[in-house]
Amino acid sequence: MQKIKIDWNYWFTRFLFVMAIIIGYKLITNYQVISDSLANLLNILSPFITGFIFAYLLNGAQKRLENLLLKTQISFITKHSRGISVLILYLIIFYLFFLVLNYVVPLIINNLIDLLGLLPQFYNYLMDLITRLEYEGVFESLNLEEFLQNLTSDFSPENLLQQWTQALTSLGVITRSLSSFVLNCFLTLIISVYALVFKDGILSFIDKLGQKTLSENIYISSKKWLSATHTIFYKFISSRFLDACVIGILASVILYALYVPFALTLGILTGICNMIPYFGSIFASIVITIITFFSADFQLALTALISLLILQQIDGNIIGPRIMGGALDLNPIIIIISITVGGAYFGVLGMFLAVPIAAILKIITMNWLDDFEETES
Repeated sequence: MQKIKIDWNYWFTRFLFVMAIIIGYKLITNYQVISDSLANLLNILSPFITGFIFAYLLNGAQKRLENLLLKTQISFITKHSRGISVLILYLIIFYLFFLVLNYVVPLIINNLIDLLGLLPQFYNYLMDLITRLEYEGVFESLNLEEFLQNLTSDFSPENLLQQWTQALTSLGVITRSLSSFVLNCFLTLIISVYALVFKDGILSFIDKLGQKTLSENIYISSKKWLSATHTIFYKFISSRFLDACVIGILASVILYALYVPFALTLGILTGICNMIPYFGSIFASIVITIITFFSADFQLALTALISLLILQQIDGNIIGPRIMGGALDLNPIIIIISITVGGAYFGVLGMFLAVPIAAILKIITMNWLDDFEETES
């Protein structure tokens, strides 16, 4: 009897194809359950992800501290330079945190309370403006009474009382969320410390895994792109943060010198908004001008606006290029487009990360074009 030969590779390939179709169908029909499960998994892993991100951001400062400790030529310090540098770094962070908590935060809270006290003045000015516009015939086709009623309905005593009652009834939920937040912060801190101390072992494991699972060409190109991505991201994030700190301090000093109300809070707002290229500083200047106009007068608001515009020009032409060192080298049109698209889809975080992502895409595109020209020639 002749033995039947079965091509197991052929049938195994067909089996995998059918299973892929079935799994794909199940994924599409049960996408809500799968998305909820993934969201729950990401929520559980969020302290670990945040810890690794935090360690990545602190890696540059930890390296500099470790190199300084290695130069001391003291055997105990050089032997434990990694752990000592991590300890010193976190002690500095905690010290700065408590300084901000004890001195800066109370001032910001007082400024915000005073700023909230200006809301009735702003409201009265807005009502007077609407009344004048109606008198001049601008709102002839609109019912002003209905407009004012809709505008003030959310701030009625009944609605405010209902909101406070709901907030008090959900106090238990707030307490649970706060305890979960504290636990996640503690886990994030522990994970970041371990990641910084044992980063060599983690990177070595990832490198060996890449060598075993990828082909040589893919492994070399992946390592090259990861290195370029790391350089661009780290250079951008660290330089933008340093630039924001410088601009925040300078803006606070300028506003204090001009006797602008809420100078510290507005200066910090300028620094935070400066993290977003182009649009951030413009938005901060407009907000500061409006607040200064209502809290002081038009002349001081105009002076503050001109001073901030001069500071922005100094930052854009002197401070920013000195700190960035031309690392991204992007056309302003590409920056504006990337910020607009990133903000439209991913909010403030998308606006912040859009620029380095655009720089990475530019490098990939340019290298692809160069390789294409080499193959053509």
